[in-house]
Amino acid sequence: MKRGKKILVIILFVIFILSIVGYIFVNNIKSSGLVDYNKEVKIKGLKDKVTVYRDAYGIPHIIANNEDDLYKVTGYIQAQDRMWQMDLLRRVTQGRLSEIFGKDMIESDVILRSLRMPEKSDMVLKIISPKMLKALQAYADGVNQYIEEDNLSFEFKVLGYKPEKWTPKESINLIGYMAWNLEMGWGTESIMYKMRNAVSKSKFKELLPEMDLQKTVVFPQFDKKAQLADSALISGLKKIATIAPPVFRASNNWVAAGKKSTTGMPIFANDMHLGLMIPGIWSQIHQYVDGKLNVTGVILPGQPFVIAGHNADIAWGMTNVMLDGADFYIETLNPENKNQYKYNGKWRDMEVRKEKIKVSGEDTPVEREIRFTHRGPVISGFKNIKDKTVSMHWIGNDPSNELRSIFLLNRASDWKTFRDACSSFKSVSQNIAYADKKGNIGLQCCAGIPERKAPGYLFFPGDTSAYDWNSFVPFDSLPYTYNPECGYVFSANNRTIGNNYPYYISEWFDLPNRANRIKQMLTAKDKLSIDDFKKMQNDKHSVLADDMKPVILKYIEEMTDLTPKEQKALKLLKDWNNIYSKDKIAPLIFEEFYLVLAKNIIEDETGDKLYAEFQKMDLLTNYLIDNIIKNNGSEWCDDVNTEKVETLKDMVQKSFKELIPEFKKRTGKDITETTWETLHKLDLKHPLGKVKMLDIAFNLNRLISVGGSYHTVSAYSYNFTDPYLVHHGASERHIYNTADFDQSLSIIPTGVSGIPASKHYCDQTNMYIKGEYHPDYIGLDKIKKNAVYTAVFLPSK
Repeated sequence: MKRGKKILVIILFVIFILSIVGYIFVNNIKSSGLVDYNKEVKIKGLKDKVTVYRDAYGIPHIIANNEDDLYKVTGYIQAQDRMWQMDLLRRVTQGRLSEIFGKDMIESDVILRSLRMPEKSDMVLKIISPKMLKALQAYADGVNQYIEEDNLSFEFKVLGYKPEKWTPKESINLIGYMAWNLEMGWGTESIMYKMRNAVSKSKFKELLPEMDLQKTVVFPQFDKKAQLADSALISGLKKIATIAPPVFRASNNWVAAGKKSTTGMPIFANDMHLGLMIPGIWSQIHQYVDGKLNVTGVILPGQPFVIAGHNADIAWGMTNVMLDGADFYIETLNPENKNQYKYNGKWRDMEVRKEKIKVSGEDTPVEREIRFTHRGPVISGFKNIKDKTVSMHWIGNDPSNELRSIFLLNRASDWKTFRDACSSFKSVSQNIAYADKKGNIGLQCCAGIPERKAPGYLFFPGDTSAYDWNSFVPFDSLPYTYNPECGYVFSANNRTIGNNYPYYISEWFDLPNRANRIKQMLTAKDKLSIDDFKKMQNDKHSVLADDMKPVILKYIEEMTDLTPKEQKALKLLKDWNNIYSKDKIAPLIFEEFYLVLAKNIIEDETGDKLYAEFQKMDLLTNYLIDNIIKNNGSEWCDDVNTEKVETLKDMVQKSFKELIPEFKKRTGKDITETTWETLHKLDLKHPLGKVKMLDIAFNLNRLISVGGSYHTVSAYSYNFTDPYLVHHGASERHIYNTADFDQSLSIIPTGVSGIPASKHYCDQTNMYIKGEYHPDYIGLDKIKKNAVYTAVFLPSK
């Protein structure tokens, strides 16, 4: 007995010692990369002293005497806060994720390599100005001096590697990353191809949005006359998206002119919607060189310029045009040579690349073959299209110079210089809003719109040059508005312009739910204040519910066999004010009903497998349901498995009957007793947070209840295949007061630091959820007065 007790004591003592050692080890790794924001730093190549003030949120204000020093320190401090994220984005643009994550990312790397982002960077390197190249080199030098210090964050230690030196080309690669909007043509048109083969012509036609029903357009008064010229994917993309979310997928921006503003000067708002994760895609920064540059806003880690923000003269912010920037071609292969395709009556050789992909844990690289036509990569294998060979032309591989645009936007002083900057913004198609301190407002469509022979939502025959892109719409023919009579501008990924515009832009605009709500709020008052803009950005009223609820309630109220729980659900819907408050039950009932209705209408025609793929592109579901509701029916409503011909009324009543049991089966909960916040949660994940032990050890992830939905101005969006976890929404919120830029406000959903042990890792998250903001100062006196940290950077001798 005594011997047993002694052994037990020894075992407990060993466990205690191991626990202490483990705790010390974990905390040592956890704190690696932590930055002393007050530390004096010496940097080789600096010409003069640089001071970096950081506020209570760790946001850096870099005060330099010349631009070379400014960008050198920008590179250094970005590497301090986000080096692993920078390296991760670099690997995305190069297709090198397997090197650190293993064989599970091989197919994702193949997809990314087919996009040839580094080749686009080579094009840009040949045309950028010496001044821009010098700025990129200074930035890379600052990054590399930080890397040399070897104070790297925990991710490098957990994955067991060190970052390579940074180069200017790798900053330019991020243009390709920003252009990589796979939710439009790339993600949509292959599914449309499959749907076209699965359903009748009349039903397929209804899948296309009825543009005449989309009355709210971004440029209602633009009447520029122009002549038309004659001229394993889903799985791989999902894995990539968990590591690097697509930029600019959706967004809101609006500006009220002085005559609509309580300040007498323009007030400006922007919130760009994209994948939400930790660290967030943006970092906040302010850069100042006396007499030359004074710009603040958000910056994409890995490059040195402010993407969206304001300087001392103008403010700008972006929303996605939703351009259909990818076309697909069915190629005719030579039966005797699979690497030749027919083009204008002749066989043409494909470019065949044998890619060697290094894989973590493997001694030998994996080899994959990627084939290219003159238009772009053969992608049918990625898209699981087995009966055809399909190639893609993607706008991200065409000439553009977004780097020039951003560099000049940082320095623009008026509408003329703003538009000049915008003129080279093509691959990353955006509606860029504008306001200046002289009282002017505007909105410019910046897009590389191909001059096509036919709309790009279909697969074209590849054996002819008839459907190639011959040129792009000239910048002067792109829509814009400047100081409109109404006193405001806005865009929310809604339809760009009406039927009179002679060029095809897209079929894949967002439905105008957010746009219509923004317009309602802009016109609700004669004068709008900063507080009004705060309420607008955090507005959770649903125009979708406004439009759809009367239709469905009419049919549900005709039902005579409702159970007590169904009667309760009906009453909750009827009494609901259509605001997506997180503590209400009705929003959940409405969203769940929408999903059940969509399934009942679509799945009988497609089967469960194709429906599951179709549902991943939620925009397609939204279009079809919108068309059916506004037309009060469709042949889609008929259940092909029954003899009866069902109507919209039948589908609504059937779906309402299935609502409660279906929800109970899936969740185990009673929907009439479950609030929206119970399931609708913002799921902020670190790329390594999917490993449970790492999440526990390093406190990587955040899960927080939220209101709103994908169709509210305050967007908290989820994937229809995974209701209702939120992975997409406002990546930043900015409100700029041109009457006094020091009264401007901003917030991001995470924090400036990507290091979990930092107090600035997710220190803005709770404020973001609550709809709060912090000051966004640009005046040096305000910056110094509110500085919590001060670091001095000096030339190294």
